[in-house]
Amino acid sequence: MTANRDAIDEIQAVWSARRPDLDTAPIAVAGRILRAARFLQQAADDWLADAGVTRAEFDVLSQLRRNDAPLRPGDLTAGVVGSPAATTKRLHKLTAAGLVTRTPDPDDARAARVALTGAGERLVDEVLPRQVAAEAELLEVFTPAERESLAALLRTALLAWEP
Repeated sequence: MTANRDAIDEIQAVWSARRPDLDTAPIAVAGRILRAARFLQQAADDWLADAGVTRAEFDVLSQLRRNDAPLRPGDLTAGVVGSPAATTKRLHKLTAAGLVTRTPDPDDARAARVALTGAGERLVDEVLPRQVAAEAELLEVFTPAERESLAALLRTALLAWEP
């Protein structure tokens, strides 16, 4: 790869040569979004390792911290990327770590409500500023105007794609 070509350029070039009948332009955007997401996920997991949580687990803790009342597991699933099974797995780990509690839902005996413990609240309050600073450092490859444009473009996509 040359200085101005990335892995996606190479992938697109190979597909264009092997399948000239296909318009490979979507690979330029979708491939880069997917690769960037994987990179950001791994970087976040690395930053959060010292706190003993993954990015997905921290997202659950953060969602609870942003709410004034305990949430149902289904509400947590709706607020983060993942499946109900993944949320259940995360909640088991976070409960075992003493970061969240699960109590019976007063409105539905079959359901539970999830809340942060004091330790969970302290973890979010301690880690969030470091996470935001680390993400800001990663995004320094863009000018402030480029970050605003990228955020707006991604917002447009998510508004169209999310339920």
